[in-house]
Amino acid sequence: MTPMLQIHAERVRRTPWTTVLRNAWLLLLGCMFLGMVLPASLFQAVRPLLFAMPVLILAAKDLSHLPDALARTRAALAARDWRRLPAAWLPPELVGLLRLGRAQRRGCIAWLLRRPQPAAPAGQAFGYLGVGAYRTVFAIAVFCLLVELPLDAAIVAVLPVDPDKRRLLHVVMTMGGIATLAWVLGDRWLVGAGCHALDGAILRLRVGARAAGDIPLDAIADCRRIDEPAAHWCARHGVDVLRTLTVSPFDKPNAVLVLKRGEAVRLEHLGRERAGIDCVFLYVDRPDALVDAVGAARKEG
Repeated sequence: MTPMLQIHAERVRRTPWTTVLRNAWLLLLGCMFLGMVLPASLFQAVRPLLFAMPVLILAAKDLSHLPDALARTRAALAARDWRRLPAAWLPPELVGLLRLGRAQRRGCIAWLLRRPQPAAPAGQAFGYLGVGAYRTVFAIAVFCLLVELPLDAAIVAVLPVDPDKRRLLHVVMTMGGIATLAWVLGDRWLVGAGCHALDGAILRLRVGARAAGDIPLDAIADCRRIDEPAAHWCARHGVDVLRTLTVSPFDKPNAVLVLKRGEAVRLEHLGRERAGIDCVFLYVDRPDALVDAVGAARKEG
């Protein structure tokens, strides 16, 4: 594989599946639009190629993960861990979301059993629930879900379908609402006190089960406040947005950690491990305090 092809394969590998699916969908819509404006004879000639393009985008994303899938397969075979073989060939984002969903369900069960929430990480705390929108969004989400369940039941009851299909719709919509409610309640329980912490020479990041990890201060090249979208900041500073990570419960990031190249910083994000990160974007209630504390700790170190 040529160096240029390796660069493009790495970029495709880092592109989130949500972005790939969005691009494939937009391309499909574009092909359908061409079908309406092109002459019928010309469209029929190029139709197979046009409608194959969205599939090729998805195939390219899958093929970009082939070396990783082979490595995971060899590791599972070497460890004789047969349970890891099916997951070795699944998209990493899908496996991560399955793990995240399992953690959220466990969090919901813990909430129902009224267990104590996870303790805040040790050290100087930097919260993100005090003035952030997470609590408001949580309350709105719970209210909407509680309203949606009886509303869905009322709508399904008047649909012109036979009783068997109506019962199936009732079950599907009820289970979907309950699953979403469990995800929201589990996420709130896992977020707990809601803070990151500076503990000696380690900055500990925690946002429930969605993001977690420890960053040594020696791996941080700079810590600064930002007052613009992360994508705009990356464009101004020549940073590849695919090599960044956003750690926020809901709000737009207001601080950024610029990491040193070559440092082996690994963070858990949405159920999977992320490495090769250049910047971590954060939301905290007091971004200036975080910048000052990290700067002072780096000087002391």
